[in-house]
Amino acid sequence: MQSQPINRILLLDDDRIQKILFEKRLLKIDPGIKIVYFDTPSKALEFLKSESVDLLISDLNLPEMSGWEFVQEASNYCPDSKVVLQSGSVDKLEFERASSDPRISEIFEKPLSDSDLRAILGL
Repeated sequence: MQSQPINRILLLDDDRIQKILFEKRLLKIDPGIKIVYFDTPSKALEFLKSESVDLLISDLNLPEMSGWEFVQEASNYCPDSKVVLQSGSVDKLEFERASSDPRISEIFEKPLSDSDLRAILGL
């Protein structure tokens, strides 16, 4: 979907522990990547109205709206961003829905491992 390097990531997850784990693992792999973090979709969407990111990583289970609804809204502001979904439990239907949605690059179970992050970054 995207061939340019990933320099700026938006992470949307209402679980701050997941944010800390994600940030720690990612910065170990590539300390040059800038991470912007939001715990609610409304804050993330407000940010995307005026800022761009190379990669959106969103939890599926969020306050205010689902990850699917967030992706729908976010695609209006950043149609060229790579999108990855994550969830504590991903069922077969969610994998099928993600694979049939051209906006979604991949879907993962949380927490993202180092190898998951390397795959997402294309390393």
